[in-house]
Amino acid sequence: MKSFYFIRHGQTEWNAIARMQGQWNSDLNDRGKAQADANGVFLATQNLDAFYASPLDRTRQTALIINQYLDLPISYDDRLKEWDCGDWSGELYAEVANKWVKEWEAFEADRFNYRGPNCENYPDMIERSKPFIDALKLSTATNIGIVSHGIIGRVMIAQLMGLNEQQTLDFKIGNDVVFKVTLDNKNSIVKYVGGKGPEPVLDI
Repeated sequence: MKSFYFIRHGQTEWNAIARMQGQWNSDLNDRGKAQADANGVFLATQNLDAFYASPLDRTRQTALIINQYLDLPISYDDRLKEWDCGDWSGELYAEVANKWVKEWEAFEADRFNYRGPNCENYPDMIERSKPFIDALKLSTATNIGIVSHGIIGRVMIAQLMGLNEQQTLDFKIGNDVVFKVTLDNKNSIVKYVGGKGPEPVLDI
C-alpha cells in the first residue's frame, strides 16, 4: 500500500486578488503561511518518508514551512510546476477575459484541450507529470508528500484516480486542503482541511 499526499501551496498575494500566476512567482501572504503551518502539523502525524515540491517560490516557501515538522530532504522537480499560462501570466482573470476575448471564449468552451497564447493545456500537463507519478509508484517510499499547485495537482490526482476530463476540470484543490490518495486493491481518496479530517471526497 502506498499513499500520496497532495499539498497545494498556501495562499499567495496573487491568489488573494485573482491574478494568474502560472509559472510566475508570488509570495505567500500571512494567511498562506498559516495554512502551510497547519498542514505541517498534520503531515507530521503521517509518517512521510519522501517529500517533493515544485521549485517555484510559493511552493518552496510552503515546503520549507511544512518541513519544520518533517525534517526530510526536499526534492524539487520542474515537472511539478503549475500550468504554464503563457501570455496570460501576471494578468487578473478579469483582464484576460477582456484583453483576449476570442481566445478566452475558446478556452471557456474547451478548458481541457484548448491552448491559450503560449499556454499549456491539460494533455501537455499530463505528459509532463506522468513520468514523475509513474516513477513514484515504483519507488520504495510508502508515504509521499507532494507540494504543488491547484491545476497540476489535480492533473496528478486525476491520473491516480482515473478521472475523466470533466471530473478533472471539476476537481478543486484549496490552499488549505491536503488530499490523500491511497493505492491499494482499490484506489481511494480523502481530504484534510486545515489539518482536520479525513473527509470523504464526494465530488468525484
